[in-house]
This record gives sequence, C-alpha cells and structure tokens, in this order.
Amino acid sequence: MRQLIGMAVIATAGLSGAALATPAAFVEVTVTGLSTDKGVLACTLHDNAQGFPAAPGVAHVRIAPQGRQGVCRFDGLPPGRYAVAVLHDENANGRLDTNALGIPQERWGISVGKAPRWRAPRFDEAAFDLGTTPLRMGIDLNP
Repeated sequence: MRQLIGMAVIATAGLSGAALATPAAFVEVTVTGLSTDKGVLACTLHDNAQGFPAAPGVAHVRIAPQGRQGVCRFDGLPPGRYAVAVLHDENANGRLDTNALGIPQERWGISVGKAPRWRAPRFDEAAFDLGTTPLRMGIDLNP
C-alpha cells in the first residue's frame, strides 16, 4: 500500500506540472497616426523597466509603413507584464531625432495612454498584463 501511495503522489505531481505549463500568446500592435510612409516603423517589446523605452527590449520589429500605419506582432510570449514603445523613424537612421532642445522631431508612442511630452515615459506608465490569450492593441502617434 505504501508503494502505491508514493506512486500516486508522483503521478499527481506530474499532472500539476503539466497543468502549470502555460501556452504562449502574442501581442499585435496596430500603429496609426504616422505623418508619412517614409522610413521605418520600429516597435520594441519590454518585459521590465531597465532601459525602457530606448533599450532593445526582449523583442524588436521593424516594418515599412503603408497607408500611414503599420502592424507589429510579437509571437510566442509567456504570460507577464510588458510594455511597447514605438518610433516612426522617418529617415531610417535607427534613432529618435531631436532638435537642439531635445524635443523629438519624429513621432513615437507607448502601449498604454499618451506618451509624456517633456520626458521619456516610465515602464509602469506603458505596462500591461498579458495572459494566455492573444492581445491586440492600437497606438496612435498623432500629436
């Protein structure tokens, strides 16, 4: 009997481990409000505050805009807390261009709400929770 109880515990532990495995989801971001189709639309997915919004993040997508918009998709994501930063890099130089006062000259945005005008956004201002189901969101770059 003692041997059977031990086996049952092992089998139950195996089942609970399988039940805890969570399927991967995706985040799809439709970016609108681009002023032109020139350049590149760069979308970066972050899973923590370190380096947000400028650092490479956990995933990066660069696409050519069409019709003054674009769709960035991040696949195979485990559940967690994420934030997206987007930049319409009109001259495709790989960075956010600013004027002499440091004011951005290219359009950019974040996943939740409007981006602050006079400073870089914080991760917690842009963060959202992703479960096991796909998430679709929109970011409007209109000023």
